Amino acid sequence: MNMGYDYSCQDLENSLKEIGISEGDNVFIHSNIGFFGRMKDVKSADELCDNFLSTIKQTVTKNGTIVFPTFSYSFCHNEVYNPLITKTTCGMLSEYAIKQQDTIRSLDPNFSIVAWGALAEKYTENPTHESFGKGSFWSRLLSSGGKIICMNFDCGSTFVHYVEKDQGVSYRFNKSFNGVIEMPDGRRIRDYAVHFVFEGERDYPTFERLDKKCREQNICRITNLGKGTILAMDIKEYYNLICDSLEQNPRFLTVGE
Repeated sequence: MNMGYDYSCQDLENSLKEIGISEGDNVFIHSNIGFFGRMKDVKSADELCDNFLSTIKQTVTKNGTIVFPTFSYSFCHNEVYNPLITKTTCGMLSEYAIKQQDTIRSLDPNFSIVAWGALAEKYTENPTHESFGKGSFWSRLLSSGGKIICMNFDCGSTFVHYVEKDQGVSYRFNKSFNGVIEMPDGRRIRDYAVHFVFEGERDYPTFERLDKKCREQNICRITNLGKGTILAMDIKEYYNLICDSLEQNPRFLTVGE
């Protein structure tokens, strides 16, 4: 290991290729990039984020699509949602992506995403009221054959809640939240958003069993990067695994079996 850094842009590029990411891929990325350690020649958080975003762009090319979660839970917290300025709870890479001129952020006031690339408009336009229902971003990603990348996370993903909704699990239910969306042109629109929530302590989500199955059945491809790990899963294989697991054990994804 070279003195002063833990990994480089080239290492990141190599890692993306090792987990099967290539030209034309549509990728949804959960990230906690600080856990990788120090990147070579990086002197600021923005420079780090720019290196990550640029390297991912070069890997999938303009024929592919990059999507980051930019969830804000704005209506859940009785806050106005503005896609241009509302901050996300999903980490600095997601926050950095919001600020870029060539990305598009969706109007979902609780579970927005920001996208770049070939299918960016398709993924972000006309969000449904149900964040995890038919026609939502998650169903669009599934139908277009995307991949989920997890940077310093296990094999869990927010996509799981779409599958739970799709499969009609008994421990979650629709809950509507009212609020205001402030559009980029300054208009304010009163609207509502439906979250697929749980209530009881037994229903609290856990991804431990899912992570174990993904690894055992080679659903995910994993490699090390710096001090951390990066993994990727084909969304259709992931969807099928979750469906099969829920059929075998309806509470596969909850702490209380």
